Amino acid sequence: MSVRELRAELADVINAAGMHDQVTFVTSRGRRVAAVVSVAIAEGAEEVRRADGDAGTATMYAVNVELHEGLGGTPSLTMAEIFEDYAGDLLREFGGDPDRALAAARAVAAEAAGKVGYPTLWRHASLAVELCQRAAEMTGKVLPGLFRPGSGA
Repeated sequence: MSVRELRAELADVINAAGMHDQVTFVTSRGRRVAAVVSVAIAEGAEEVRRADGDAGTATMYAVNVELHEGLGGTPSLTMAEIFEDYAGDLLREFGGDPDRALAAARAVAAEAAGKVGYPTLWRHASLAVELCQRAAEMTGKVLPGLFRPGSGA
C-alpha cells in the first residue's frame, strides 16, 4: 500500500493490524519502507532481536571460557570456578532473568545448526548453551531433563 493509500485508509489499516494481526507494508516509489503491525507482532520481533543479541553475548562468553581452558585455566581458579564466574557474569548481563538466559540458549541452539561442519564453532555454541543453562539455574530455576554433575536438577 502506498503512503497516499495509507493516509486515506489509516483507521482501517490500524484496525486490521490490531484485531486480525494483519501486516500492511507501506511503499514509497514502489519500495517497501515501513510496515503497520500489531503490538503483539512488534513485541515478538523485539524479543527475537534481543535473544539473537543475547546469543552473541553468550557465545562470546563461551569463547572466553574455552580460551581459559586452552591456556590451562588460571593459577588461582579451577575450570569449574571459571565456568561458574562466567555463568554468573552472563546472568548479570541478562538482568538476572532466567527466561532471558534460556531464550538466549534457544537462539544459540538455532544458530548452531549451520555450524555442524565446524567443530570449534559447534563447541562454542554448545558451551554457550551450557553457560545459559547454568545462569538460569543460579536463579533457582529447575530445568526439566537437565543433568550435569553438580547441577541442581
